Amino acid sequence: MAQWLVLIGLFTKTYGSSIPVTMTSIPVYLYFVIFCRQIWLRPNKFNKLVLNSKVVFWTFIVILDQLLMIGFSYYKTLQPDFTRGIFNGSVNAILFVANVFLIYYLLMLLIDSETQILSFVRGTIKIFIGFMCFVLLPQVVATVSHIFDGWVNLVGNLFEARYIGRDDFYRMGSYVTTLHRVNGFSSEASFLAALLGIVFVPFVLAAIRYNFSFFKNRVDSKTTKYYMLFLIVSFGVLFFAKTTTGIVVIILSSCILLIRSNGKQRKRMVKVAFFVIIVVFALYFGVPYVQDLLNNYLFKKQGTSNRFGGTIGLLLTFLHYPLTGVGDGFTSFYNFQFVPKDTIRNWEFQNVFLQSGYPVLSVWGGWLAGFGLVGVVPVGMFIYHKCKTAVKLYQDISFMDNEQLTLYQVLIESFFYSLFMFCVLALFTFSWSDNIYFVIFFFYLAVFRIIRNQLDNSK
Repeated sequence: MAQWLVLIGLFTKTYGSSIPVTMTSIPVYLYFVIFCRQIWLRPNKFNKLVLNSKVVFWTFIVILDQLLMIGFSYYKTLQPDFTRGIFNGSVNAILFVANVFLIYYLLMLLIDSETQILSFVRGTIKIFIGFMCFVLLPQVVATVSHIFDGWVNLVGNLFEARYIGRDDFYRMGSYVTTLHRVNGFSSEASFLAALLGIVFVPFVLAAIRYNFSFFKNRVDSKTTKYYMLFLIVSFGVLFFAKTTTGIVVIILSSCILLIRSNGKQRKRMVKVAFFVIIVVFALYFGVPYVQDLLNNYLFKKQGTSNRFGGTIGLLLTFLHYPLTGVGDGFTSFYNFQFVPKDTIRNWEFQNVFLQSGYPVLSVWGGWLAGFGLVGVVPVGMFIYHKCKTAVKLYQDISFMDNEQLTLYQVLIESFFYSLFMFCVLALFTFSWSDNIYFVIFFFYLAVFRIIRNQLDNSK
């Protein structure tokens, strides 16, 4: 079942607006069914799973803080329709945490051997290839031609996550055919860019870095060119997403390759990068379509002022409520209070935000304003200790100089690529609470556990 977890996580379309947001998408129910099945099939395995007392304690503190601040913010706000509501917000805070624990223990149950690790990674790469061929590449074509509009609209109507009240995004049948930007199944193009950069691209980058084949489970330089080709195609998709987030993913990925590649690889990468830069400059000055694309979507974006103003508003909210935050899903009221007035003179703010609420346009800002230090610091410390564990495991493997352990080095490197992408992209906005991000993060933690056990047994 491990190979299907990422595929399930791709389907983020929500159903219903009157129930807690955690329960509005299909993946949470499928993960719960798989979890119950694993308990039924392997009860002894489940009995070995333990709760960390520190994690339980801080989880309780965070939930309590959220419940108190949700009540406070709901009482204080003058626009309750712009919040999740006191009942839905409170229930969602509890369900969200329960869902995180569900996914964690599901991954701990499923990923318990090298075989399962390879099954997960190979399945994820196959899913990425299928997603690219049947969804993303047709969407790329649909940004410049109408030949695939029927297929793209069908996929969009079936699987695309959509905003309520934003008919201007879907007037022609789907997000892609209306706005001419690639979005996959995500509600926005930038969300797709983050998804590719955090979930899929790190595996490809790590495979290139080590000339490693996940399907042969060994170093095989012959397969590197295929990973490189796939990475270039991914960059093309990110470019046609026409979003700053996509360009950032391309830049970060290129920097990772240049920094982490060996001398021979690095020289080759520099030549390719130099060639690409020349081609982009030539296209910009010689092809009107490319010039319009870059000017309209990157250099003169309407949302820049809203993103800047919203981020300032969130940070000021955090400064007013640094310890507790104001409650996840309740930042809109405070954003309207603290947003700089110079940033609100645009169509989107006046005609969308004032009618439906000020969305969170910076993940970091949303975390700090919504959860405060009570929520952010414990999670940060948890991740920090996992990073220390990963570094120690990597060093131990390097010291052993065993080619059979190369898979684990590749995955540890991939973990850091993914985490780096996540932290940088969190300066912008994406649907960070989607199940797929927890699946990929807890997969890496399950891998660390297996590595530790294997190294201990080999001593």
